[in-house]
Amino acid sequence: MFITFEGIDGSGKSTQIARTEAWLRERGYDVLVSREPGGSLLGEAIRDILLDPRWHNMAAKAEFFLYSASRAQLVNEIVRPHLAKPKAVVILDRYDDSSTAYQGGGRELGIQTIEEINRFATGGLVPDITFVLDLDWPTSCARRAKAGMENDRLERNAHDFFERARAAYHELHRRHPARMILLDGAQSADVLFAQIKKELEKRL
Repeated sequence: MFITFEGIDGSGKSTQIARTEAWLRERGYDVLVSREPGGSLLGEAIRDILLDPRWHNMAAKAEFFLYSASRAQLVNEIVRPHLAKPKAVVILDRYDDSSTAYQGGGRELGIQTIEEINRFATGGLVPDITFVLDLDWPTSCARRAKAGMENDRLERNAHDFFERARAAYHELHRRHPARMILLDGAQSADVLFAQIKKELEKRL
């Protein structure tokens, strides 16, 4: 099974990924957890570039192709080999839906265009289920401030950038309702995890 978690920073992805990993391991699954961008040596080097505030003038298309390069390496080197194992589960903190939301929606490159290039970069590998933890930008800001998180290059974008990205996630949910589960990220961690378990139990 290939599981991905999506949502703007502060939506609780890290907490839910850790809980999901532990829950699946208890049931005997061989779980691999990774992240985007990153996950491989090449991907982590690309991640450093993407999040570095020095590159604040990075073109939207250049940004997208860097994400795609990291993703292609992760799929070929890490994800596909693990999924070939018995009882294997891969959990990713972000995948190609992030590019569709942030570059397609946030950068206004177009959802359809980004999805087409995503398919090329990933070789058509689609998650079995994607959890989108939906959260408004003010709540995200408040959570990150409380946690003492510094803003990286992407998080220094204007408020309307994140509103467009959030709207794109909603559009993706409408396009792929069987795969994408839209959850209210403002709920408590316990309530969210109960909903995630319920959805996974239907598919395991």
